[in-house]
Amino acid sequence: MSDTGPDASELASAALARILRLNGPGKLSLAGAYALGYGGLGMAQHEDDGPDWFHELDPLDTLFLGTAWPNQFRDSYEFGNARTAWLRLMRTTPHWRGIERFVNEVMHASEDHDLPIDDGDLMLLVAGRLEDAGLDQRKLPAGLLPGKALAHARFLRGPAPGFVLPTPPADATDRITTFWAGTEVDLPHDGTAADALREGLHLLRRTSLDLRAEAPVLLPALYLALAAKDEEPLQEAGERAHAWALGVAEDSPFAAVLDVILTAVEHGLDVDTTLGHLYGLPAFTEPVPAADQMFTSAPGGALTQLAFDLGFTQVQTRNGKVMRLAPGDVDRIRAAKEAFEDKFGRPPGPNDPLFFDPGADTPQPVSVTQLENVTVAMLEAAGVSEAWIYACRHTGGLLPRPDGTFATDADARDWHEAINHYLTAHPGQSNDPDADLARLRIMLAISTIHSAADTPTFGAALVRRLTIGAEPDDNEVALVREFLTRNTPMILELLREPGVTDAAAELARTWSGASLAEQVRVAARADSVDPRADVLLAAAAAARATMAG
Repeated sequence: MSDTGPDASELASAALARILRLNGPGKLSLAGAYALGYGGLGMAQHEDDGPDWFHELDPLDTLFLGTAWPNQFRDSYEFGNARTAWLRLMRTTPHWRGIERFVNEVMHASEDHDLPIDDGDLMLLVAGRLEDAGLDQRKLPAGLLPGKALAHARFLRGPAPGFVLPTPPADATDRITTFWAGTEVDLPHDGTAADALREGLHLLRRTSLDLRAEAPVLLPALYLALAAKDEEPLQEAGERAHAWALGVAEDSPFAAVLDVILTAVEHGLDVDTTLGHLYGLPAFTEPVPAADQMFTSAPGGALTQLAFDLGFTQVQTRNGKVMRLAPGDVDRIRAAKEAFEDKFGRPPGPNDPLFFDPGADTPQPVSVTQLENVTVAMLEAAGVSEAWIYACRHTGGLLPRPDGTFATDADARDWHEAINHYLTAHPGQSNDPDADLARLRIMLAISTIHSAADTPTFGAALVRRLTIGAEPDDNEVALVREFLTRNTPMILELLREPGVTDAAAELARTWSGASLAEQVRVAARADSVDPRADVLLAAAAAARATMAG
């Protein structure tokens, strides 16, 4: 229940005044920076002379605004890039613990008062918590304030002075010819910068742009494939792509790829010449770091991401709740959108269910009962104990995570209470949590393999995650890899059956093209082989009926 009564607001206002008295531009604690930023927002609102993007600031943005006050930013993109660069710098200092404490205080204030993190009332109430959190005790060194720390940052100057374009390799012409042929194929990129650029240019084929004329087309193409959201207007891609390119960390290998394009644009080079220089750069054909595929060049977002890093699973904002997604969830959402369009002949609208009843003639959401029945059926097929099935049914579909933990302490209590209730009511039965967890892990792995077989988009994404290196928290890939490794001999034996070989090769071709399909056929013919994970995935998916049994 929200509690923003006069007592809470008055106490927060008094705390704000105390903090401001002890801080000023250039002599700031983290609490002082927040207070100064909050005061600056209030002044701009009163004078009605602040930029429009001031309304988009959350508490972490406001803290950063205070560190830079009274310096101004040219636009929201420069502000976003400056904030991101400053937070990146702060991670390397002892003051980072203070930043984390600040985010924790914001999140707890949001939960305590049931208010969005960027709500005006909540942003005042945050000020009332900073003294008790100790964030007014330690001043920031002048060298860590943005005016000095970011004076020569990449987002301001672009490529480093004297940046030299790499020499094209000897086979550049052949590689460029192959590249352009690939732009005619509607296939998700494989995670590398080169293939992302290939996919982005394929997307831009629908426009009237001359894709081979000048290098400026390359940045939007890369941005569309790597960082843009589906709902973004195409006409904004150029401006956002430039901001995104400047915002990538200087020490990232991907920055060199972007600097080649930025330099080529400055020199007026055509696209083929630029591609030649790009192929002279090793990072161009290497996977793009996950951090560089995020658009962080605008207000908002940084606090939410940091909250997720600190273990929070959802953040309440004025635009709604933001949920932390596992890596595979993003791929499932994308696949669900395509399935919706295939079923109903149009993209899903704002009021359409993304996960729909496949038997309905019009878009109908999958009911809770349907989901529960499917889950229970899978648990029964996996041989999970009756106690676990009972607990799942009587806790609204709860299940442990693959490591046996739960999202919250309350979920854990509810689960164990349901288990104990079942065992008390059935004194002759017992359950082995370790054995049940092992069966759950197998069930989840098989379910993922089934999804890959049924949904080409999801299968292609899973192949990329298996082969280019999964994120540390990608439990789904870890489970699939564990299952494939443990069952390799059986999977290869099944693969050698002609019908399974053909089905696996076709799945591999659908997911990743002819090369993976040929690898599947080679593995099926070989007497002794140490197959790759993507080959095993195709084989297991093709043999899934046998594997599930």
